[in-house]
Amino acid sequence: MNIGLVLSGGMAKGALQLGALYALSEFIPLEEIKYVCCASVGTLNGYAYMTNKLEQAKKMWSGLCSNGKMGLYQFLKSEILQQSIIGLYDPNDSLPSEFYCSLLELSAMNIVYKDLSKVEKDKIPLYLKASVALPVCNRAVQVDGSGYYDGATVDNIPVLPLLDREIDYIICIYFDDVCYKFENTDFDNKIVKITFQGETSLRQSFVFQQDSIDNMLEDGYERTKNILKQYFSDGYDNLEQIYRNIDLLNQNKDSRLRLTGDVIITNFNKITQKLTRKKIL
Repeated sequence: MNIGLVLSGGMAKGALQLGALYALSEFIPLEEIKYVCCASVGTLNGYAYMTNKLEQAKKMWSGLCSNGKMGLYQFLKSEILQQSIIGLYDPNDSLPSEFYCSLLELSAMNIVYKDLSKVEKDKIPLYLKASVALPVCNRAVQVDGSGYYDGATVDNIPVLPLLDREIDYIICIYFDDVCYKFENTDFDNKIVKITFQGETSLRQSFVFQQDSIDNMLEDGYERTKNILKQYFSDGYDNLEQIYRNIDLLNQNKDSRLRLTGDVIITNFNKITQKLTRKKIL
């Protein structure tokens, strides 16, 4: 099968996403995931998932704030997240699928979708580090003469590289509780949307707190498991049934817009997208 996976940025709520990937691994064999697109901390989680390092990533998340809690600015300035994502890398890693991370080339006002499965291995840690380098908080990461930042500031739910792919369906994990219509109807009708509406808050987005991270890991797993049971009621490979379930569940989604960290990012995206060019590399 040809299954896509899209992982949005979510700041501290990336712990929910990692829990969701644990659940996903119980439903779909890894070799069925042919295309991956990630933004920000989604890149960290996606890389761990595609290189069979979920346990290592879980320990990393659980140990991020061993001394209590940290605000987002303090956390990002400390570069803890950048060092953690580099720590996941091993020269022997193999990415079995196309693996795109969104990067902002601020000097040229470009949003770049870099396929890490096709770059030189010694440059992968640099792109991983750049994927969580937030402007203002961090310096641009230099790769081949270009400086890159976290691409989530422009595209927090990066589906663009998948638009021209022959894909059976896409698992899209994001945190805004809006049931988005992605790109076009045919494309949207193949997206399994996993969100965490009803529980997200500004605090969860912007404060890294130890007990909250541990709770989100467990909550992400349990809630995603229940969601996937609905979508895959007759298995992950029964496309006809999955498409029916997508249509049914999309109709039941709550589309109200609330003030969450993801809504802030989404609205900021609308501004920055008008000012940037997009390149898939």
